[in-house]
Amino acid sequence: VWGVHGMGGLTGAILTGTLASPHIWDTGDGIGAWTGTAEGMEQQAISIIGAAISVGYAFGVTIVILKIMDAVWPGGIRVTPKEEEIGLDLAQHGERAYVNE
Repeated sequence: VWGVHGMGGLTGAILTGTLASPHIWDTGDGIGAWTGTAEGMEQQAISIIGAAISVGYAFGVTIVILKIMDAVWPGGIRVTPKEEEIGLDLAQHGERAYVNE
């Protein structure tokens, strides 16, 4: 999930300030932060701060959800050492996902 949605979203959020179209946000000097103008750099800073806030929020909410699940779920959210050893496909579904293993 992080490799696709996390990195893609973070890259897009940061590069919006860098590659902003002059048709949407025009500094009068060109495009986004590439111009080197104060307005372009300000927009880049806003994009980076917004992306950092989003990452922090997602991390915090994930921790809260995991703690709640661990408290509510019988036995916690971890599987037993035996289930880890034989693999979760076999332990939980009764079949192997990869028959060559």
